[in-house]
Amino acid sequence: MEISPETHLAIGKVVKPWGLKGAVKVYSYAESIESFLRIPELLVQGKDGPTVLSLEEAKKHQKGILLKFKGRDRIEAVEDLVGLTLYMDRKELPRLEEDEYYWYELIGMEVCTDSGKSVGTIEKVLETRSHDVYVVRKGEQESLIPAIRDVVRKVDVPAKRMIIHAVEGLLNEDDL
Repeated sequence: MEISPETHLAIGKVVKPWGLKGAVKVYSYAESIESFLRIPELLVQGKDGPTVLSLEEAKKHQKGILLKFKGRDRIEAVEDLVGLTLYMDRKELPRLEEDEYYWYELIGMEVCTDSGKSVGTIEKVLETRSHDVYVVRKGEQESLIPAIRDVVRKVDVPAKRMIIHAVEGLLNEDDL
């Protein structure tokens, strides 16, 4: 078994052991804890190659997540995981509806207006109550693009390109 970007997705990083019974605190890259709850196994790339970790428990804790793995019931059994990235098999991702995308598909995507001007590259996605917001950077200029139909016209995941309609007030024309 091999961990590769084509077959696996980084879902978090082990920060430190938590307590004495083998739990670890994880900095999550996932949108929610539900991502961990539906995955039966995670992988880590250790010194001796990939290791499969069977998830026993996952719960939210402050700004992170606490995970407990089967067969790792003492602090000494998880110390080797500290600093390692947790991966999931991409096959475990639920199928999305049309016009829905995983954040990892959008990060790094080039954003252009429907008139062909480059706005920059999606650096991160912010979750709000009503809709996501794409943080797009071009040099020192940062633009916040709402993920709404009036603005986002086309998303081409294979080409890593998004076309937007620059509604009035969305972008500073001097920075395009």
